[in-house]
Amino acid sequence: MAKKEATPRKKKALAAEVALAPGLHAGVIELRSDASYRVRLLDGSVVSATLDDEVDVELARECQRRGRKVIVVASERGPLIVGALQTSRPIAREVDGSLLLSAKKIRLKADQALILESGDAALRLAPEGLLKLEGDKMLVDVGGLVRFLAARVEFP
Repeated sequence: MAKKEATPRKKKALAAEVALAPGLHAGVIELRSDASYRVRLLDGSVVSATLDDEVDVELARECQRRGRKVIVVASERGPLIVGALQTSRPIAREVDGSLLLSAKKIRLKADQALILESGDAALRLAPEGLLKLEGDKMLVDVGGLVRFLAARVEFP
């Protein structure tokens, strides 16, 4: 049986895909097909890579969506995406030791408890729906209406 000859377009695509040399390579995910990713490296060559077991699929999707660079390495399994390059500072540490986290929306989620502490004050959120404010003093400074909606309110 005669072997099918590749079309010029397929020949170009096959020629563009290269074997990956040892070391770290930066590239951009162009396409995802099942568990395989087509990654264009910075030199213009293309490799077909899979995700390392430690890399979250959502990270790969975000990198593909935003054109963020990923890190690719050669392995026994073939080219592996082992992470992404961080090119911006989402968290800014100030010289005075303070921390600025800026975003449109910040969502923190914890399975057991979420605790914010500063000195002797704390805000604790528990999964059973308990919200506990702890501290020596509490100041509520509101320019508008304060409304408590509860079946029962107790003040000691």
